[in-house]
Amino acid sequence: MEVKVCKNCRRLFKYIYGPELCPECTKLTANDQKEGVNKKPTVSLKPVVAEEEDKFNQVRDYIMTHPRATIIQISEVNDIAPTKLLEWIREDRLEFSEDSQDAWFECQKCGAKIKSGRLCNRCKIREKV
Repeated sequence: MEVKVCKNCRRLFKYIYGPELCPECTKLTANDQKEGVNKKPTVSLKPVVAEEEDKFNQVRDYIMTHPRATIIQISEVNDIAPTKLLEWIREDRLEFSEDSQDAWFECQKCGAKIKSGRLCNRCKIREKV
């Protein structure tokens, strides 16, 4: 676990995985997706952050319907940079399917093959201890 700065409100928070948003801003993205939320939040999502989350949801939905798509195909269809897709994969937000041509990164500690993130499950457990 590490400490990061929220991309939206610039507060420090304990980062585990997912978007680089603090828990309060993460709740805002969840509330934006639900209809009929009348509660007025103390912090609002910046347009850039909200747009990125919308794009992430679009990409995730595309991957669910096209699991064998390559990074280039996903990038072209969804009008997003391949580097952004790789960033989301490294953040453990997206994962390659088993039969993807692009699947498999190497664990940064031991070199084992992984589908997303930076560390394999074994190294993640060791790091927590």
